[in-house]
Amino acid sequence: MLRKGVVVGTAVAAIALALTACGGGGEGGTAAAPNGTGAVAVVLGETDATNMFMRLSQSSMPAGSITFTVTNEGTKEHEFEVFRTSTAAGDFAVGPDDKAVDPADAEELTEVEGIEAGETETVTLELEPGHYALICNEPHHYERGMYADFTVT
Repeated sequence: MLRKGVVVGTAVAAIALALTACGGGGEGGTAAAPNGTGAVAVVLGETDATNMFMRLSQSSMPAGSITFTVTNEGTKEHEFEVFRTSTAAGDFAVGPDDKAVDPADAEELTEVEGIEAGETETVTLELEPGHYALICNEPHHYERGMYADFTVT
């Protein structure tokens, strides 16, 4: 478990944000940097006490180095976890602790905990082709909508 994940330098974060802004992506789009890396902006938050969200600037990218720039636009503390799994992000079971239960085939690649309101964290992963589930696993957050599917081609 990581407190803040793999924090990338300010220059990489600025490049990631610039690539995301210039990628023309929207849901399902792709953006690739000249050096073979990609950038995905992730926004976490809540619309009210019982509805939360995780929004991605892209839902797929080519394999390689991918930087996730995660911003908490909500008022509650959130986290960001990435799993390689064949299970859809919205199909994880919820355990008695009100947290998502990792599917049997899931491999957790990173966990960035303690993302406070207004904070932005970055994490860079080398991802192979496949399906990934991105979730917040604070109690009740997953079941209130904090998850997204991500595909690497």
